[in-house]
Amino acid sequence: MNKQLNDRVNALEALCIDLLIKTGLNPAQSRIAFDDYQIKYTQEAIDKRAAEAKAKALSENYRVVVTEFNDYVKAHYWELVFMTEKQRAKYLDDVWANTITGFELPEGSKSPALSLPEPTIEQLISRRTELIASIERVMVSTLEEGITHCEQAIADVSTRLERELNTDIAKLSKDGKIKPSELERMIKETKSDYHQRIRKNIQSNQRQIDSAKVSLKIHKAQQEQLVQVDKLLGAMLTK
Repeated sequence: MNKQLNDRVNALEALCIDLLIKTGLNPAQSRIAFDDYQIKYTQEAIDKRAAEAKAKALSENYRVVVTEFNDYVKAHYWELVFMTEKQRAKYLDDVWANTITGFELPEGSKSPALSLPEPTIEQLISRRTELIASIERVMVSTLEEGITHCEQAIADVSTRLERELNTDIAKLSKDGKIKPSELERMIKETKSDYHQRIRKNIQSNQRQIDSAKVSLKIHKAQQEQLVQVDKLLGAMLTK
């Protein structure tokens, strides 16, 4: 078996040398080129290049998630500022876990150290102005009325369409001219049509409800943050 393998290796080597000569290299140059490939493509060399390529890819993955993490922290600076150390640590752990999901990272990778400077008086005044302007733009009663209206629309339209569906099915069932097999098909199609209309109505109204609830949640969070800003600003101004 070893002899047969050696014979094949020798034949392949001779074939490669001949092919290199046909490209225009002389025999000596062909031998040098072949030996160079032997060095480059040993299993050890292949494994080393694969390891280097993976290390580079993992390093790039880490750079990407760190950038995304830092951008998120920067965008949520004001929420983080008013958290306790314990709340902040838990919050950032969750953010890091979500950020790295789907990424393979170098072994032992950790979230970057957080630099969260205390806001200055000027920053607090600016943030206070932003919060007040945002809070005043929100029409709370309009959002709440919209939620109530959409919830009622879901119930009313669903009830009406179900009633119409039952009426249409009853009419079809009483029509003696329709064959049983055809009746079954028509009833099935009628139900499918009505149920699709009901789903569309629910989805449309639910989107509006969800949007309004998000706006109200943001509004409430901003009101709470404004209290915190005022408290911290007052403390800094009276130092």
